[in-house]
Amino acid sequence: MYYNITCKEVYFIMHNKSYALKLIQEKQNGLNDYSYSQIASLTGYKKLQIIRLSNQLKEKDIDSMLVHGLTNKPSNNSPSTKEIEFIKNFKNKYPVISITQFQDIYHEDIIWNPKMKDIVKQNNLKVRSYSFYESLYEKFNWFKPIRHKCFSKEYDSHPLREPSPQRGILIMIDGTPHDWFQNGKKYSLHLAIDDASGEALCGWFMHTECLEGYVHMLEILVTKYGIPENIYCDKHTILISPIDGNLTQFGHMCEDLGINIIAANTPQAKGKVEKWNNTIQNRLINDIKRYKIESIDELNKFFNDYYCNYLNQKYAYEPKDNNSAFVTLDNINLSNILCIRDTRTILNGNMISWNNNYYQILDKDNSIKQIYKGTEIQVFENVLTKVVRIKYYNIFYDTKQIEGHRQDPVKREQMRIDNQKQLEQVLRERDERLKARANKVSS
Repeated sequence: MYYNITCKEVYFIMHNKSYALKLIQEKQNGLNDYSYSQIASLTGYKKLQIIRLSNQLKEKDIDSMLVHGLTNKPSNNSPSTKEIEFIKNFKNKYPVISITQFQDIYHEDIIWNPKMKDIVKQNNLKVRSYSFYESLYEKFNWFKPIRHKCFSKEYDSHPLREPSPQRGILIMIDGTPHDWFQNGKKYSLHLAIDDASGEALCGWFMHTECLEGYVHMLEILVTKYGIPENIYCDKHTILISPIDGNLTQFGHMCEDLGINIIAANTPQAKGKVEKWNNTIQNRLINDIKRYKIESIDELNKFFNDYYCNYLNQKYAYEPKDNNSAFVTLDNINLSNILCIRDTRTILNGNMISWNNNYYQILDKDNSIKQIYKGTEIQVFENVLTKVVRIKYYNIFYDTKQIEGHRQDPVKREQMRIDNQKQLEQVLRERDERLKARANKVSS
């Protein structure tokens, strides 16, 4: 059993032993007339202990008695050369890895892996402490990644905000680019973290931080856990409109779901998700190698099906209140919510123009829906499926793209406008070209 004693206590004990041995030696040499009881009282020992020390001192000197009996003797738990070589060879797979992650991977893939039982036995491999691997890093000069702080020193003195009491009250989201595959190509992780438990809920990787990435993340979030009360994010224009009172496309989706969006003024205000970004960046690179993930599609599936739960077992914690604030979707149709939406005007032939294509509106029986020319309607394009629907008198209608009638994009030529009259002429010519294209398609 190991006792939790301080260095001062160890010094006091050893000092008393030295003092006791000195008094016993003086007694044996006739330099004092202390009894064994008196020596015991002066040094804090029991009388029988003093007698035992006196008998030992007849055969040994004081210096040898002050040295621990196991000093310079090999420990039964000392690693063999075979074990050290095995660990060194295993470390070669992960040249850049933290001590903590290396310990996790080594134990999970080797020591605790049933398939490696024979190899563990042959090489006498054992579960080792953090300090053991730390000593190997120092001995062999293995590279240790720098631990990044989530925020600068100027914010260190700020008091920490109390976490939310229940899961689902506050979800922190963020997008961060990184070279996950270590091939020079960066992908942005759109990540969602629960404030109450510190859990990584879901994430989605895209080539850049974009609306589609956040929509994928939102879909997984509400489908898997339910609708949260609030989303906490930075002031990226995808999420927060620079014009007060206006909603972004993502903002409209959250409003339809009943989610309130809160904008953080600084990255430090959403420290949990920033910390998670650093943790994932440090660990996921090696785990991609470990699990042989080769594509962005494989990575998205792996991250949401397995990796979030894997990390949560290591870093998440129980909230103050185990009740959940997440609201189940019930009968909510996400296909009509996770959409880019805008207004369009009905053209000749019951058509609309959308993204350089023409669409006809279909009634419930797939016939052409008759709507007066010039009527303003709402268009919804699902971000994930790219399906285009329209909303007319609060009813959604499907559309059909008119094949062979793709609208040519307007050429955006740079020109010099010298006066207001010239500007009006340019705009008038543009409107005439657009009307001509629409009339040609409708005829």
